Amino acid sequence: MSRTDTLKKLEHMLESFLDRAVALKAERIGVLDGINRLDDIAREMQGGNDVTDSVGSWFATHNRWLDDRMLRPAERRRVNGILDEIRRGIPAGASSSPATRKVAGEIDRWTGAGRPSRPDSETASRLVLRRGTEEKTDHREPTIAKFANTLEKITNLFADCSGNKKHLMSALDDALLSAGNQGNKEALHLSALIIYYLKQNGYKVEPYVSQLKEAERLQKGHGGSC
Repeated sequence: MSRTDTLKKLEHMLESFLDRAVALKAERIGVLDGINRLDDIAREMQGGNDVTDSVGSWFATHNRWLDDRMLRPAERRRVNGILDEIRRGIPAGASSSPATRKVAGEIDRWTGAGRPSRPDSETASRLVLRRGTEEKTDHREPTIAKFANTLEKITNLFADCSGNKKHLMSALDDALLSAGNQGNKEALHLSALIIYYLKQNGYKVEPYVSQLKEAERLQKGHGGSC
């Protein structure tokens, strides 16, 4: 494979890497914005405002969270806690409006799906079966979570490699050294990312590409560290 082909392959790989990073960041920002909006609604209710329409709009926008695995356990607990607080402030008796009763039912459905159910009920049996399916898929770490964990490791590694250095090339040298000598996979990813950044900014990166390929060859031959 020629150097040009190698650079094109590297460029494609890193573009895909960056696209996934941007998508992940956008998704997490959307989750945090949704939780913060729900928190604002709870505060509005505490101020004596009717939040029925606001809660209904929130569910219309974020109801898919109930079935998707976008929420982390801590985030789901926070959402359930806020919804519990809102539910206590919503009258859902016979004298309440249809819209209010519908919102109260949605809250009960949401918070009920995230809690253990009674073992002597039919609903409990269905929920137990559903949780069993989720536990089966949990044996493999979701790709989004795995990528986010890798991205965090790369960020921390870059902080270590850059240190008090003034030039990015110095950090790249350290990353390549760690990738080749220690078989560090995150160092390999970091090196590729820095090389791509330098290439996009007009630097000559061919020697670094060669070192990157050598480090990758060593890792494939001996097995990289996680």
